[in-house]
Formats: sequence, structure tokens, C-alpha cells
Amino acid sequence: MSTFDLNDTLGLDSMGLDRFEVVLVRLVISAGLGSFLGFRLWRRLMPNALPPAREVAQAQTLIAVAGALMVVVIGHSTARAFGLVGLGGFIRFRSGIKDTRDAAVMFVMIGIGMACGLGAVPMAAVATLFAAIVLALFDMGRRARLRLMRVSIMVATPREAWKRLRSFFPGSRLLELPGPEMEVGRLVIETVLGETNDATEIMRRLEEAQVTGVKSVCVDEGKVGLAA
Repeated sequence: MSTFDLNDTLGLDSMGLDRFEVVLVRLVISAGLGSFLGFRLWRRLMPNALPPAREVAQAQTLIAVAGALMVVVIGHSTARAFGLVGLGGFIRFRSGIKDTRDAAVMFVMIGIGMACGLGAVPMAAVATLFAAIVLALFDMGRRARLRLMRVSIMVATPREAWKRLRSFFPGSRLLELPGPEMEVGRLVIETVLGETNDATEIMRRLEEAQVTGVKSVCVDEGKVGLAA
């Protein structure tokens, strides 16, 4: 019965320090080249050209890192290459991925999993640490996306309510105000909202601020009402 070899299991005998440096340098280079093309920094010098979406550029950078890892893991194995194609098809058609960065991370995860399955645990550890650092840098630089939106609020005593809501929506512009005789009416305001401020979030914040008399909130086509 053969003895358990920890070095062989973790791939330490086939991955020396020089190999670690090669893999890490290739990942750094692929991330640098991917960022250069993904973020298209030269567009900042063009007054009529808009920079690409931040999420798309970050996804392209991660895909470049994933591509470098795939080549290292697959090597000259045709079977591994076909296995990667099958897993990629699963991600594209079977998973409900909305954020492009999530799709890129999935490919990185495939590479890490393949590396571990092949016994190249040190390689997978280096790739995991590098991808984590890249994602952390992306998250640190993430900015909330602001939108100019119309918010419709069905509220009791709308004119009195507007005095309270004005401080809740600073800098907003009142577009519609019901007459003073109406006990329940709709206020329509134009304000700047973050990408996470949907109707549900606004309703929750109004309740936390103890703004009474609010019946429903509508942002775009999303509407939330209080339970009867």
C-alpha cells in the first residue's frame, strides 16, 4: 500500500519558487493589458468619446486574468480544453447572471477549480489571492451610480406631507401637487436617486423616518404599497 505523499498531493514537487514567480508575473501582465484595453484610458483625452462602463471594463480585465490561468492549467491537454468549453456553456445559458463581473469571476472560479483538481494547489492559491486583490481594488473604487428619476408618492394631506418630504428628498423639484381640498393625493417629484434606491427602499426609509400618511411609492414602473 502506497504511503500518503503531501508534496505530491499539493503539487509542491512540481511547483517550485521560480514557477510561482512565472505564474504571478503572467497574471499581473494579463491584468495590466486587460485593464489597458478594458478601461480605454485614451478616451479621457477625447472630448467626444465616453469611457466604457466600469462593470464591463472590470469584467474584461478579469477575463484576461482567467485566460492566463486557463492556459497555464490546460497546457497541451485537449480533454481539459473541451471540459472548459462545456463549463463555460453552463455559465452562459444556465445561470441568471446580471452583473458582467460575476460572469468573469465564474470563469476565474473554473480555473481555480481545475487547478485544484489537477493537484496544482499552489497555483490555485496564487490565482485566488491575486483575483481577490483585484476584486478588492475594484470594490474600493466603486461609486454609486446616480439617476435623475420621477417619484410618485400617494399620501394623505399631500400639501402638509410635502413639507415633511422636502427634507427627505433634498434638492428635489416638485412636478405635481394636488389641490388643498384633497384628503389623499399624489405628489410627483423629480430627484436624484442611487442605483439601489428603488420603490421598496424608499418606502422602507420613509417608514424609518416616521413619515406618516404614505400609501404607496412609485419609481419608474415599480410600485410598493402598505399592507391594509
